[in-house]
Amino acid sequence: MHIERTEVGHFYSGGHSNFRYFSPEHETLSVELDTDGRRIDLTKGDDGYFSASVSPLPKGTLYWLLIDGKVRIPDPYSRRQPFSVHGASMIDEPYRPEEHFPGVKAEDAIIYELHVGTFTREGTLRAAEKKIGYLKSLGINVIELMPMAEFPGERDWGYDGTYLYALENSYGTYADLQSFISAAHSAGIAVILDVVYNHFGPEGNYSQMLAPFMVSSDTPWGQAVNFDSKNSSGIRDFFLGNIRYWLSEAGFDGFRADATAFIVDTSKTPILRAMNDLAKEIGKQENREILMIAEHLRNDVKVTDKKDGFAFDAQWCDDFAHATEAVLTGEREGPYQNFGPFDDILTVFSRTFVMDGSRYDYFEHMRYGSDGSDVPPSSIVAYTQNHDQIGNRPCGDRFAASYGKKKAKAFAAALFISPYVPMLFMGEEYGETAPFYFFESFSDSGLIRAVENGRKSMFAQNSISDVPSPHSEEAFEKSRLNWDLPESADGKEMLEFYRALISLKKRSIIGNRCRQCVMVCSIGGKKVLKVDSEKSMSFINFDSEPYPIVVQDTFRIALSSEPFNDGMLQPYAALILEKK
Repeated sequence: MHIERTEVGHFYSGGHSNFRYFSPEHETLSVELDTDGRRIDLTKGDDGYFSASVSPLPKGTLYWLLIDGKVRIPDPYSRRQPFSVHGASMIDEPYRPEEHFPGVKAEDAIIYELHVGTFTREGTLRAAEKKIGYLKSLGINVIELMPMAEFPGERDWGYDGTYLYALENSYGTYADLQSFISAAHSAGIAVILDVVYNHFGPEGNYSQMLAPFMVSSDTPWGQAVNFDSKNSSGIRDFFLGNIRYWLSEAGFDGFRADATAFIVDTSKTPILRAMNDLAKEIGKQENREILMIAEHLRNDVKVTDKKDGFAFDAQWCDDFAHATEAVLTGEREGPYQNFGPFDDILTVFSRTFVMDGSRYDYFEHMRYGSDGSDVPPSSIVAYTQNHDQIGNRPCGDRFAASYGKKKAKAFAAALFISPYVPMLFMGEEYGETAPFYFFESFSDSGLIRAVENGRKSMFAQNSISDVPSPHSEEAFEKSRLNWDLPESADGKEMLEFYRALISLKKRSIIGNRCRQCVMVCSIGGKKVLKVDSEKSMSFINFDSEPYPIVVQDTFRIALSSEPFNDGMLQPYAALILEKK
């Protein structure tokens, strides 16, 4: 395939410092050094790019871009923003781990989503690195880092990033990132990065001043990225360059692409397909597996279609979590109003999508989805909870905190018994009870008020009075994990249960990827799920009454979430039988 040229911003090449920017609507563009005001004038080409090559500038050099000799802005292509989103840009570059790591295929992945800022007390990559041994012992082989592009202030989920090439300062340096990735690779763990290509954050986005990065479109964040309108070629280069940057220069093993349904592109080759083609070509050139996952959330089979679709390896699917939680808890607010019947769980296990175009979504007020019967299970990422499904609840409450460890275990068992790629959200494996609130640290007072009012409006139907403001430091601090909990009796019990589930999944005792090899049904007219496969027979009781289970001589009990006495499967209990 033809790989488009994607060297953009400042980069070292040929013993020089090189600058290259797309700015087709401006007459002049210069780099202005912050220390002495010296200017480097860039030459404009016919393709709308300005470029220059000069003697190498040392790392740490601060600079600005000067547009038409009048407007001075930080560099939207910046590799480092030491003074956050409004300050001078800094010349820097990532370090690539030297070892060769083969990567992890989607079909083998056990994913752990984490937010660097709240994962540890320190909230840094160096501190997170100290937990890699713990994740290895848990059985994790893919770490998914929530977005780490530079955002305003020092606390944010990361989806408000405005410098997609710059590592968030509060998380550490590129040396810290290299150390983290190297440590993960040494433990046999791939590291993928959550990237936001559907919008820029609302504060500190200077890209539009340089080039027509944004176009009017109806998205939850306002304007959409210009991937197919006038002067979009350089915008596409910016994002394809970002793919190459984080994969080849920083050494990540793949991406999770945020909210891809809101990426509008009518090009012959949509940007999502171009991104995947580039990522796979890089993987081929470097002899390693690149894992590409989409958060599309429209249950569209084209997302993972390798021939005519976007060719992602996998996509997130909310239906598993929503269907299972609705049955376990009886919740019917928000997206859960679309679910509730026990048969939805059977549908999830056998046909993937409940929202398959035949059912009206009363939360989104639309119909969406496609028939997922033939979707390979390894192309679906399922979970009991993720950052959105916790943080966008009125109180940011986790499942275990609200419904207890018994139902939490049943939920986890359903996840690993399912044929899909399992993903954990940090802390669930030991029953973390701390909330995960939405938080930000904008500096614009009007924006702060707008976010706070927006959250209040979002939960207007709920009488919630003790939820901290998203802008408060309290919201951030209360969202940190409590690492004393895994050492408690309940924490150890939950942790060992997760370890056992992961071990059974890795050994293919449960979670068979072959739909034709698995029988899924309810038994006795009750809300009891039975999953029968080549190596195991599993049961989950979603009912409030116990149910009798006869264990045949050809099976042994591999795992039980609750005591299995007198052949009775307790309410909200899971039982996994392994063939002898």
